[in-house]
Amino acid sequence: MMLVLLLIMIGLVIWITQQMIERFGFRNLTYSLRFSADEATEGDTVELIETIISRKPIPLPWVKAELTTHSALQFASACSSVSEETRFVSSYFCLFPYKKIERRWHVTCTKRGLFTVSHVVLVISDLFGTAEWSNPLPDVSANLIVLPAVHPLDELTDLPQNFGGEILRQRTIIPDRFAICGIREYADGDSVRDISWAASARTVDPMVWQFQETASPELTIMLNLETRATDRDLVSDRVLYEDAIRLCAGLLGTAVQMHMPVKLIANTEIEGCPVDSRSGCGRQGLLHLLRLLAALPDNISCKFTRMLRRTLAANQHSVVIVLTPYVSEELSQIAAETGILILSLKAPDFPVLRGNIRHIKLLKERNISS
Repeated sequence: MMLVLLLIMIGLVIWITQQMIERFGFRNLTYSLRFSADEATEGDTVELIETIISRKPIPLPWVKAELTTHSALQFASACSSVSEETRFVSSYFCLFPYKKIERRWHVTCTKRGLFTVSHVVLVISDLFGTAEWSNPLPDVSANLIVLPAVHPLDELTDLPQNFGGEILRQRTIIPDRFAICGIREYADGDSVRDISWAASARTVDPMVWQFQETASPELTIMLNLETRATDRDLVSDRVLYEDAIRLCAGLLGTAVQMHMPVKLIANTEIEGCPVDSRSGCGRQGLLHLLRLLAALPDNISCKFTRMLRRTLAANQHSVVIVLTPYVSEELSQIAAETGILILSLKAPDFPVLRGNIRHIKLLKERNISS
């Protein structure tokens, strides 16, 4: 008889606990997510911070948070599973009354991109796990921008070591004394050191050298998303595409180190706008371009050769470098006609018409082959 009463009391306690957790479990319970930094670089490790707070006198013996994110965000703990490009992370808590718990996950950024930890679902249960109740939290998320790593050029092979050069532009205040364009008569305010004594002796009147101002040309890097001749709307070779973006980041970093204004053009769109950046220089300019690379989708908006011809016609005074996963015969023909430099991650399978098409190998490819 005592055993029966004991079992009845245990069952009654379990039932009362279940009723209380079902009715009050999600009340005064808050959950939040955030990253320790808004931006990171490919290869960096950041922290994902979970915070759960219980503001009620009822304990919650078993709470599980289920998170969904991209597989490129690698969690240090084993409490996650991967399905294709999606990672599912489970986090467990035991909440006492009026308790706050903060948990930090070490997350390694293995790939550039815009990532979100979202689709949070809280699951609560009683002490014995006999019943579960879930509550989705659509407003809870954490966002992270992962910039592509800027590798120095000594980690790459067969790259042009000098993009430099000079172009003439209209004179403003201070002339460049290395750019002589002619001789003119002396005027008030001219420096004595600018006098051409030979020309003055021939004309009797004092004559001075006439200068023009020079400037470094703008560098335009054009990135081709087409990884095969059959690519139309989507990139087919994702690995080759990511290598092209890494190489593009290295070229952008080199141009900025040389204090050259540089811009990026790609045959894709971000939020309906074509990827055609403004010209940038310096650290802030590089950061803007890296953020643009981080946001690049895998959608192809137009045929690259068509965009290339249009860009060359509109930017006749700009140095254009084409970065492409492979070289088509039409692209080779454009290179022969214009003389632009083309860097390809795949060697052309046909004879090139000029030597301005170069096959680029990344350092990791060279190490693997060796």
